Amino acid sequence: MAKKSKVLVIDDEEDFCEFVKWSLEKTGKFSVAACHDGPSGIAQAETEKPELILLDINMPQMNGAEVADHLLHGESTRDIPIAFITGLLNKEEVEKRSGYIHGFPFITKPVTRAELVEQVSAVFKLIETEQSFLSSLEA
Repeated sequence: MAKKSKVLVIDDEEDFCEFVKWSLEKTGKFSVAACHDGPSGIAQAETEKPELILLDINMPQMNGAEVADHLLHGESTRDIPIAFITGLLNKEEVEKRSGYIHGFPFITKPVTRAELVEQVSAVFKLIETEQSFLSSLEA
């Protein structure tokens, strides 16, 4: 059986977290954990070491940019890829930039199950390609 990729969702909307968890785990390719605020998401990322973090931007207490900044500067979390998932931008804005803004993948809400699975799979494919490239440089 193939190893499942670990995904951590940090989003204050509990229903959305459940949707993401259900949608991704149904594929059999992912195991998903969820946190509903920035501080607990940071703590979980530090202990669980997910392979991808799906991070909402608009959250109380600590917004997604603050959480990302903390993760990117954390000793144990700086290498964990982050994809932002937000309703602040529309699909057209993100598509104009090929799905990336400031070097980060963006997934827009609302999102269908099929779009979510496709976009998360594409991010993992990119991570795999990057790791393969970096390994070839070390060889």
